[in-house]
Amino acid sequence: MEKKMKKHKVIFRILLIVICCMCFTVTGYARAGGGGSSGGSGGGSGSSSGSGSHSHYYGQGGRRGGPVEMIIWWGTFICMAGAGTIVFHYGIQKAKRKSLRSMKSFEKPGEEWNPKKMKKYVKHAYFVIQECWRRQDTSYAEKYLSKNLIQNWNSKLGWMEVNHEKPVQERVRFLNAAPVFAFDKEGEEHDRVIYLIHGRMIGYYINIDTGEVVRGKTSPETFYEYWVFIREDGRWVLDEIRQKDEVDVERL
Repeated sequence: MEKKMKKHKVIFRILLIVICCMCFTVTGYARAGGGGSSGGSGGGSGSSSGSGSHSHYYGQGGRRGGPVEMIIWWGTFICMAGAGTIVFHYGIQKAKRKSLRSMKSFEKPGEEWNPKKMKKYVKHAYFVIQECWRRQDTSYAEKYLSKNLIQNWNSKLGWMEVNHEKPVQERVRFLNAAPVFAFDKEGEEHDRVIYLIHGRMIGYYINIDTGEVVRGKTSPETFYEYWVFIREDGRWVLDEIRQKDEVDVERL
């Protein structure tokens, strides 16, 4: 009896892992910034929490649950995972509409707030910045990075060099970018716009001495990141990258 119950639990846990992999994106470690939180001056972030439950495959009176109970449990978790994805995208669309209205109202000579031009700029910056990380050379994208972020990344890249690691990026794609926050105040030091970046790539690290993969995956990975742009020296530059689970758009 105990062996059967353990078998059911193992199957249940495996299914949960599969569901999570299907519903949530995985980390592409070799993308710009290293796939983790990285920033210059810092920014707001949210927190997320989850809850787990222990499943017992016994009904009242100590009877072992059958296939119906298993299906109910699996269906419940599938619905929960799907609901989380729906809530995420609903929140993004709501924040996007609000941000676009703000950006249009901020438009004025000398400051680029036009949504279409900004998205085009962000897309171009995305590829240049990814390439600078692949080259391990922030000077390649210095026009698109804040001074503080350059300093932060140089430290990270320095450690990679010490560890004899090199990032490899293949099939880098830009899928979309949506503004989720925009702020404008007199002067440029407080101007800020945050984009949710949706990208895809094959990204991993190799040991430059052996050529072996030490981190990441050699298969394509899709990801979401929040890119924070600020105005510095009269132009928009990337100042921070936050991961999907680090930001609550409702609190921006």
